[in-house]
Amino acid sequence: MENLYKIPQEHTVYLRDVCKTFRTYHFFSIDEETGRRRFVKRKEACAADHITFGIRPGEIMGLLGPNGAGKTTTVKMISGLVLPDRGEVYVDGMNVVKHRKEILSRIGVVLEGTRTSMWPLTPLENLYYYGNLRNVRGKVLKERANQLLDFIGLSEKKDVEVRRLSRGQKQKLAICIALIADPKILLLDEPTTGLDVQSSRSIKDKILELTKEHNRSVLVTTHDMNVAQELCDRIGIINKGKLIACKPTAELLELFSKQIFEVRVDRTPDSSFFDLLPASIRLLEIEQSYEGPVLVLQFPESYEDRSESFYSFIEKCRSHNLQIRSITQKQVNLEYVFLQLTGEKPIQDLANQENGGNVANEGLMK
Repeated sequence: MENLYKIPQEHTVYLRDVCKTFRTYHFFSIDEETGRRRFVKRKEACAADHITFGIRPGEIMGLLGPNGAGKTTTVKMISGLVLPDRGEVYVDGMNVVKHRKEILSRIGVVLEGTRTSMWPLTPLENLYYYGNLRNVRGKVLKERANQLLDFIGLSEKKDVEVRRLSRGQKQKLAICIALIADPKILLLDEPTTGLDVQSSRSIKDKILELTKEHNRSVLVTTHDMNVAQELCDRIGIINKGKLIACKPTAELLELFSKQIFEVRVDRTPDSSFFDLLPASIRLLEIEQSYEGPVLVLQFPESYEDRSESFYSFIEKCRSHNLQIRSITQKQVNLEYVFLQLTGEKPIQDLANQENGGNVANEGLMK
């Protein structure tokens, strides 16, 4: 625990300024005269660019991002499967690089697209096998294995070969294997990918139970925004290796919903109308509906500035003979926030808009 004083003590997982770049090299064939290969070029892919965040006991953190953004690499760095180029990763107060063996017993990992279980064996035999690998043996292993299978809903399948189980049942078994050493931290990479509705619902319920009732720290990576919004207490969004947002889920949704309004009008305004709008108002999109076009507009965050912007907008509508039929505050979901932050035209954090704005700013990282 010699490093505990360096990190916030309320976190069981903490990443500080972590970077990781993967490099590939391309060469010609061996030169017959010199016996050497001639260097062609080197390609680099940044999977983690100065990432900092923490996870508390009893908290589920969701890590979202497009394909190739760096989510799985981040999970692997926490578990010690990949070493960071720079920065530090702490688990339970210990540096992952310096105390990898001790940390392995405190972490359970379910990686996407991997065959964690041994298919010729039964679920019970798998748990015995992996339990012995992680120094869980004897009566403790037997009791824990049966308890886990009962908890996850696989007790009736415990003596059936894994190859005969459904994909959802195999995913449940993977979670049991991750839990066989009773870890304090659970890392789940795409835990519900490819599952039917019932299996997905069951796994989500078990993740919630594991976290809230057993006070574990859980990191979930997923492309399913509904899963993330339903499960996660905190959301981190990673894009091109950068953590561009990290806030409690409710606060992240509120940050966007209180700024965005849908204004239904009688016709689509011409371009000159938008050119005359104040700089504090941004047109995000124009939606078409059977009741007429809807202008989706972003207004300033502060009440005073928002009020002034609304008055100015109404005056512009009046001067262009544009009839306002309704104004409603847009109720955004996590998918909307994700697309805005990772798309070609991300919504900037309004708290810093006057300074040029950046989605990876303090307003989105608290």
